[in-house]
Amino acid sequence: MRYVDDSKQELLVSTTQFPALVIAHQSYDKARYHWHSGLEVLYAKDCPMSVVVNGAMTVLQPGQAHVIPPEAVHAVHMVKDEDRGTTPQALSVTVNPVEMSAFLPRILQAQRQVDYDRCNRHGGVAFAPLCDEIYDQLVGVSQVKYVNANAAFFALMGRIFDDFMQSKAIDGPDDGDSQSISLIYRYARDHFLSSITTSEAARHFGYSREYFSRLFKKYSGTSFMDYVNELRLKVACERLRMPDADIGQVGRVAGFPNERGFQAAFERKFGLTPGQWRDIELSHNCDDD
Repeated sequence: MRYVDDSKQELLVSTTQFPALVIAHQSYDKARYHWHSGLEVLYAKDCPMSVVVNGAMTVLQPGQAHVIPPEAVHAVHMVKDEDRGTTPQALSVTVNPVEMSAFLPRILQAQRQVDYDRCNRHGGVAFAPLCDEIYDQLVGVSQVKYVNANAAFFALMGRIFDDFMQSKAIDGPDDGDSQSISLIYRYARDHFLSSITTSEAARHFGYSREYFSRLFKKYSGTSFMDYVNELRLKVACERLRMPDADIGQVGRVAGFPNERGFQAAFERKFGLTPGQWRDIELSHNCDDD
């Protein structure tokens, strides 16, 4: 997990196929205290999960879901059972408000109007079939698994924002900036493999560099180039998992303008050089075999 700064805000990069970070967990994962600007749905598929939100602990039993409000400081860990002979299974869905705004333009206001207490009292079990569907599709092999998983994802969002809003009308001014940010995110995803800069992106959208930077930081909590580099690092990690990939080429293929910038960004995120990271990753894969 990467933080924006010392505030423990998670630097959120969506899963490529969703306007959210969606993870099908298959190990005893832990997430230390953090927060993000989008709500999060946790689902204990077949093992208990301990969730601490703003100091209050809840233990989810298998088949239960829990929705965490945006900006709530929380920690999560899957409860280990030494007697288990099977792989633990759980799902986490963290909404990215900027990307979700393409589908729900006033997402920031809508999130604030969800009745989270009622949502978790009555929706925790009701959400289970949709969470099951997302998880099963993600770990499946169907060629249309992401289509089916997205159908369940948007149905889940519909349940939350249709059934558990405190008011059917979304209060607050309509923020046109959220529409612009959605386009900026799309631009970053379309161009991060090339040598784009903040100035070039600002000119593309007709903004000054200073206004563009403030706008992006306001909604994402990070700088435009930090977000671009996060996308590049995801590609780099996939390439580094190939034993024969030349490390010097990996950064260029991932969009970094030079090897020095790639090395610096990689070490900031992982605390390791790309070569060290690959050695550890490949050794883990050998152990799994």
